[in-house]
Amino acid sequence: MITIKQIAEIAGVSPSTVSHVLNGRMHKMSQETREKVERTLRDHKYISNMGGHLLGNGSSRIIGVILTYARRSEMNVARDSFFSEIIGALENEIRSNGYYMMLYTSGDVDEGLRIAASWKVEGLVVLGALAHDCSRYMEGTNTPLVFIDSYFYDDGKAYVNIGLHDKKGAYMMTKYLITQGHKRIAFLADGNPPMGVDCERRDGFFAALTDHGLPADEGQYLYISHRCAEREAFLSTFLEEKFRGFTALFFASDFYAVDSMNYFQDHGLRVPEHVSVCGFDDSILSVQCRPKLTTVHQTVSQKASYAVAQLLRILRKENIDPKIIRLKVSLQIRDSVRQMESLNC
Repeated sequence: MITIKQIAEIAGVSPSTVSHVLNGRMHKMSQETREKVERTLRDHKYISNMGGHLLGNGSSRIIGVILTYARRSEMNVARDSFFSEIIGALENEIRSNGYYMMLYTSGDVDEGLRIAASWKVEGLVVLGALAHDCSRYMEGTNTPLVFIDSYFYDDGKAYVNIGLHDKKGAYMMTKYLITQGHKRIAFLADGNPPMGVDCERRDGFFAALTDHGLPADEGQYLYISHRCAEREAFLSTFLEEKFRGFTALFFASDFYAVDSMNYFQDHGLRVPEHVSVCGFDDSILSVQCRPKLTTVHQTVSQKASYAVAQLLRILRKENIDPKIIRLKVSLQIRDSVRQMESLNC
């Protein structure tokens, strides 16, 4: 196996320069030198000895990414297009900044902290954590931490979180359904009660109903299980009950919206002719399904780029402000919502 010293000799640079390229420390290096070293590394198929690197100087160049969505235990996390998209975006951002990503899925904070410590990760990105777990992560490690889509206690801790205007997005979509003549609208999510972003989206849903003079009661929130068999049993009963009189169904995620649309259509019901459906996320599923899904758009890659940028600033001991970032949302109007006939003109 070729060594760093041999790579340096071939490229005509010092071994320390090669080491700087391998470790992403290239801010004082010319582009020509960096490209020459990278080309030599590729041409000679150099493989870094990460174990030796860890033992040698204690710097792992590893960023740990922890998904805390344990309640989706039945479903491989990569099956949900939102999770696969944000994982891919995080990996790209982390790699392009000279680090390696280690992905771990666990709802157990202690387990997540043990993994981070044993691999000597230099930073952590934690997705989807609730307030109690966020507090425990902050107390359990000195490793720089950035959260995505997480919620916190007002406990004085310096949390850094990249999220959305979730409540506003749900408000906007509910208002749109109302303008289309829908007065009986249900909101569906997989929490009982809803937690985190689902709770925010539910609150935005109820706020829009209230502001537009429509009833807003707990019967309009429907729990839809993340377990396939339970979800299908619910949808079967829901159809027998003729959607309980609801004319529009607002799902907390595109995954459940599209999954339910498929179930309806497999059982002879058409969207939006028999019921209107909308979602949240604007994932790849929303344009691959038929009819195409009306949904709340978010730019998932932005969450990844902001999270990694904030984490790197913490690693460089720079001040970061603001510590809580909420990204914009917008409506993506497609084909799954119909205007009620009473408003047609």
